[in-house]
Amino acid sequence: MNYKTYVALVNEEEQAAGFQPFVGRPPARVEAYAGEVQERYGIAIPPDYLDLLLLADGLAHNGVVFYAMDQEEEEDQFLPGLIAENLAVQGFQTRPEYLLLGHSDLFRYAYSFPERKYFALHADTLEPAAEFSSFNDLMVNVLKHEALGLFDEDEEIQETRGDDFSDPDEEEGFVEEDDATSEPPFPEGSSSEGESKRERRDPPTGQG
Repeated sequence: MNYKTYVALVNEEEQAAGFQPFVGRPPARVEAYAGEVQERYGIAIPPDYLDLLLLADGLAHNGVVFYAMDQEEEEDQFLPGLIAENLAVQGFQTRPEYLLLGHSDLFRYAYSFPERKYFALHADTLEPAAEFSSFNDLMVNVLKHEALGLFDEDEEIQETRGDDFSDPDEEEGFVEEDDATSEPPFPEGSSSEGESKRERRDPPTGQG
């Protein structure tokens, strides 16, 4: 399954709740932003995350947040900025091991520069909790299980919605640190407390 299917489902739920859907930025703006980050901080944003920004400039749903492009001060910023959030959590005094891409109640979702892999990190310690085989694998697991609360029995529903983003490949599993056969670190109800939260308090009029 392609993660874009789940972004479409998140947008359906957002609109049903009276919010505007999450929308992406033009390719030229995303490219310019990546260049600005590279020039100022020496940080290369992973291409997979830049692709997400073309689809949705960040998103927040049921306690799951993926960061947006940092905007100028005069612009509205409904979601945390990618670099601003990284600076707040870990700073860039030295080249960071991780680029933090998002978070939930329990985890920080990150790209590892040394390993060129995606991880779920424990939110309190930033120690690895799970390793994902790809960005798509990370997004599918987080959006499906945590943001939408869907599990295998709901897959039949998914196949009837968001067909424009369907992927013929089966959903890949991720490898949990030190135990590839154990259950995923995102069990049903793991973010139940966050399901009552919304990152945005009022329906926005748009996302720039």
